[in-house]
Amino acid sequence: MIKSTFYTVFFLIIILGLTVKEAQGQDSMCHKILSEIDCGAGSCGALCQQLWEGTGKCFQLLDQTFACLCNFPCRS
Repeated sequence: MIKSTFYTVFFLIIILGLTVKEAQGQDSMCHKILSEIDCGAGSCGALCQQLWEGTGKCFQLLDQTFACLCNFPCRS
């Protein structure tokens, strides 16, 4: 009986620890959409790197224009 209780508590602590670690990791990235930038010749990625030390990727909007999505580490 004591062994099963110990293992139950042990695995519960491990599962909760992994869940908390995942939740904290999700909050560490910020995103910003830059719609006024030209998406040619890597300017999106260069601007995101320069402004926030992040990465940028252009994507097409529904109205057939392009926007730049920057992903970067959030600052506290």
